[in-house]
Amino acid sequence: MVSSVVSSSIVAMTRKNTTHTKTTTNSNRRNLVISRGIFDDIKAQVQSLRPDAKSAGIYGAQGKDEYEEVDVEYYFNYMGMLAIEGSYDRMHALMATGIHPADAILHFASQEGDMPKCTELMEAGANPNVEGLNGKTAIDVAGENNAEKKQAVLAILQK
Repeated sequence: MVSSVVSSSIVAMTRKNTTHTKTTTNSNRRNLVISRGIFDDIKAQVQSLRPDAKSAGIYGAQGKDEYEEVDVEYYFNYMGMLAIEGSYDRMHALMATGIHPADAILHFASQEGDMPKCTELMEAGANPNVEGLNGKTAIDVAGENNAEKKQAVLAILQK
C-alpha cells in the first residue's frame, strides 16, 4: 500500500512538472515572440537614424569660430590619444603654434582617419592646408594612424 501511494505521488509530481515545463516553454515562446517584436521595432528605429548630425537636425559647433581650445582637449581625450601618448605634450605643442582649434582638431581627426569628424570640420570651415607641427598639414598626416582610411580622408579634405 505504501509503495502504491509513493508511486502515485511520483506520477502526480511528474505530471505537475511536465505541465509546468510545457507552460514555461509556451511562456518562453510567447516572450520570444514579444522580444522579437520589440527587437524589430528597435531595429527599425536605428535604421531610420540619419547618417550625420546635419541631416538629423543636430547642431553643435557649426562654424569654425565656435570651436574653442577646450574642444581640442575633449577630442584628444575622446580619441584615446592621452591614453596612448601619456601626456598632452603634442596637443599643447600644436596649440602653441597658434593654430585655430578647429584646424587642430582636423589635424588629429585626419591623422586618426576619423572621416565623420573630418567631414564635420570641413563643413564648419576648417582649413586642411594649415601647417601644424613640423610644418605638416592635415592633408600630409591623413591616415597616419589608420592607413586603410587614408584615401577616404584625403577625398574629404580635398573637396
